Amino acid sequence: MGLGTTTGNKIYLNVKDGKIVKREPQGGESLFSFVEGNLTGITKREREFNGERVPFWFIDIQDPDGGDIYTMAINYRSGLALSIFNSLASAEDPTRIKIEVFKHGDFTRATVYNRGEKLTWKYTEIPPTEEVNIGGRTVKNDSNRMALVEKMVAEIVDRIKMEMI
Repeated sequence: MGLGTTTGNKIYLNVKDGKIVKREPQGGESLFSFVEGNLTGITKREREFNGERVPFWFIDIQDPDGGDIYTMAINYRSGLALSIFNSLASAEDPTRIKIEVFKHGDFTRATVYNRGEKLTWKYTEIPPTEEVNIGGRTVKNDSNRMALVEKMVAEIVDRIKMEMI
């Protein structure tokens, strides 16, 4: 056990149109292509979005010098979250990472690096979404896909905890 002083701030980030967005205190936004540092945690929480409670993933990345913690929010069911977590799941030591986002057609994509090396997906077979009929409405059922994402996140978080011991 050690003692220390927290010197950094918590900075919240979002992803929009292929960029990482930081809202500025005086108004406006700053746009970035990547966030880099030590992966310290991944949590799932609901937040208010367009008047509804929507689940989001929150990825905590700390400046390697022990400074600011960047918390990047990503929609729970997004392909972006699937891509980031599938990449991180392939890393033996997922602590030192770089997440680079970009626009490809209509979609935001990500490339994830671990200690400077580009990561590939651990799981190449992803459960498809299925269309089901509920009360006369056709809806997409992604429960199998989301179970895999939850499994990936649990694996990553376990490895982060092991690296911190």
